[in-house]
Amino acid sequence: DPTRGLFILVFLAVVVGGSLLLYAFRAPVVKSSATFEFVSKESVILFNNVLLVVTAASILLGTLYPLVIDALGLGKISVGPPYFNAVFIPIMAPLAFAVGFGMLLRWKRDTFSQLVLRVRWIIAGCVGGGLLLPLAMPFYSWGAVLGLTLALWTTAISVLSFVDRFGSKSFSWQRFQTIPSGFYGMTLAHIGIAVFVTGITLTSVYSVEKDVRLAINESIDMSGYLFEFHGVKQTKGPNYTAQQAFVTVSYKGEEVAKLEPQKRVYQVQTMPMTEAAIDAGLFRDLFVAIGEPLGDQGAWSLRIYYKAFIRWIWIGALFMALGGLFAACDRRYRIAKVTVSS
Repeated sequence: DPTRGLFILVFLAVVVGGSLLLYAFRAPVVKSSATFEFVSKESVILFNNVLLVVTAASILLGTLYPLVIDALGLGKISVGPPYFNAVFIPIMAPLAFAVGFGMLLRWKRDTFSQLVLRVRWIIAGCVGGGLLLPLAMPFYSWGAVLGLTLALWTTAISVLSFVDRFGSKSFSWQRFQTIPSGFYGMTLAHIGIAVFVTGITLTSVYSVEKDVRLAINESIDMSGYLFEFHGVKQTKGPNYTAQQAFVTVSYKGEEVAKLEPQKRVYQVQTMPMTEAAIDAGLFRDLFVAIGEPLGDQGAWSLRIYYKAFIRWIWIGALFMALGGLFAACDRRYRIAKVTVSS
């Protein structure tokens, strides 16, 4: 919809442009006399912020570029997973690695060699876990090894940082209450990064997509799931008519889902709309979308997706958002009220 795309461009120009304009006016008065060494918590935070800005800019470019090209009348293009996999994953890898070290580094100045000596066994354990975990997947992938190693690394350092916060003191409810909420938020957000990295890695490596032709009672196997097509019938909704397909999904001989994707035609328009059927799960999502009839034998084209660990991406993002809320509730960041005595 070109009109909607133009509206999105104008909206982003106002919101982002206004923010950048405000920053440009205030930039001369933003000064700091604080100094820090290259090996310090501040350096890692700065490095992470740069990576996050580059990541956001890359995603924004991939999202808006087709809209800009269409608005300028230069044609229509689409930006899909190959672009985001090629750009996003190489940026997230060093980010996840730096996050782990950032939680243990001291403010202002630290010694990198001593830090590596302290976590050498954690590094070895994470590498070992990253090498072993892909053995439980449909096939072995070095991309999965890298992603899972980084996820284990971030999780392990988050737990170590949490334990270090208590020191030699025993775990107690009173001790939990004395720790600022900002620390809990940081820990939760960093675990969210680990979950997010796991989801992105396994989704990009193990997801499968196929466009197939299936006649009635024909089936296709995908990642151990058997999709069986049972035909299409005409149905009617409150404001549309639809052709509805019937697909059963079995795993190891046991039925796990009944999917009923539709191709709808609404009364206010004549263009058909595809309504995919989804069976969601913690470790995989199954998608089926109906295409066009093929021949006179009741065969149809179907698009079938197996999305591994796709929910983990959203769970990780949720953890990061909750971590930010916890950190924002920290009393140390509240503006103190000034009382004037008479």
